[in-house]
Amino acid sequence: MSRSLADHAEELRTRGYTIVEGVLSSAQVAEAATALDELFEREKDLGPQRGWHNDVYKVCYMLPQKHALFRHFCLNPILLTLMRILLGERCILASLNGLSMTPGGQTQKLHIDQNETVPGAVLYVNALHTLDEFTKENGCTRVIPFSQDRQYSSKLDMDPYEAEAVYLEAPAGSLIAYNGGLWHAGSRNKTDKPRRAIHPFFSRSWVRSQWDYPKSISPDVAATMSEEEKRLFGFYAQPGWYDWRTDEEKRAR
Repeated sequence: MSRSLADHAEELRTRGYTIVEGVLSSAQVAEAATALDELFEREKDLGPQRGWHNDVYKVCYMLPQKHALFRHFCLNPILLTLMRILLGERCILASLNGLSMTPGGQTQKLHIDQNETVPGAVLYVNALHTLDEFTKENGCTRVIPFSQDRQYSSKLDMDPYEAEAVYLEAPAGSLIAYNGGLWHAGSRNKTDKPRRAIHPFFSRSWVRSQWDYPKSISPDVAATMSEEEKRLFGFYAQPGWYDWRTDEEKRAR
């Protein structure tokens, strides 16, 4: 790594994204790609019914519940160090999905990954890991630099902004990290091969998570997880709650 992680963090804060090459070894890339392909195959009938597999992409949600590899995938020290610089020591995983742009499919529209624009703040980071080489030809992610500070609306006509798009080409095993408020999209995969990625989506511990992992992960899977994995998946970041039933019972005695 020629630049420090602090440099990468500053780049993400300012222009909205950064690329760190060599985060995954070739063996880790192959292992993750095999696991993701297994899940896509397992959901080949369910995926089209749910809209998870379409002419733009294939997506597999809730990876930690579905495959053991993805319960510790995000413990990579390079990844965690960068996320903690950006989001604080108590940051958690808001979601962890796998995605592949459909070969010969359509392009994805520009969008953001959080509910609204929060200028000047980093609340979420999409920490995309490339499992195939990302090229403009096979549908690499494209972004609008510095757009994390622009007001976004789902009703906004995004076509005029396409001229500003930068296509993020990177080798397999790279980390492409971008602000959850950055305007971005997957591009059309013009090839006959998949363009696969793992999408860990990190957040500050006090903002709303995309998935409630403590409720979404089954008890048998949770029992296999380490304390560090549970912390990362937000098991210890839940808000307190008031047990009115207990107080009512005490008053009734």
